[in-house]
Amino acid sequence: MKAYRILAYTIAVLVVVQAGAIAWGFFGVTNFIDDGGVIDQEFLDCTEDCESIGSADTGFAIHMFFNGLILIPLVSLTLLIVSFFAKVPKGVVLAATIVVLVILQILVLPGLSRSVGSGFGALHGINALVLMGVAIMAGQRASAALASGEPVPSPAAPTV
Repeated sequence: MKAYRILAYTIAVLVVVQAGAIAWGFFGVTNFIDDGGVIDQEFLDCTEDCESIGSADTGFAIHMFFNGLILIPLVSLTLLIVSFFAKVPKGVVLAATIVVLVILQILVLPGLSRSVGSGFGALHGINALVLMGVAIMAGQRASAALASGEPVPSPAAPTV
C-alpha cells in the first residue's frame, strides 16, 4: 500500500511539474519575442543550426518529453501493476483510470488539437487537472487504508 500511495502522489506532483514546465516554455517564448525574436514557419521548419528560444527550450523539453512522455506514463503503468497487489479499496480501478487519462493526455487530445482545432488544447489542460485529482484520490485511499491498520479484505472466493 505504501508503494501505491507514493506512486499516486508522485503522479499528482508530476502534473504540477508539467504545468510549471509549460508555463516556463511559453513565458520563455514571450521573452524571446520581446527581445526581437521571430517565430514563423521558417523558424518552425528549421532542422539544423536553428535559433534557440533560450530557456523556453528547457521548459518545453521537460513538458513534452522528459516528464510528459517518459516519467508520467512510466509511473502510471507502475502504479497499475502495483495496484493488483496493494489491496487498496478501488485501487485497481483508480490506477486504470489514471492510465486511461494519461493515454488521452498524450495521444488523443494533442492529435485532436492538431487535426480538429486548437480548442482541444483546453481539454488537455482540463484532463491534466482531472488526472491530478484522480491521483490524489488514489493516494488518499491508500493513506486511509494504511491508517486504519486493518488488512483490506480480498474478494471472497466464489462458492461452488
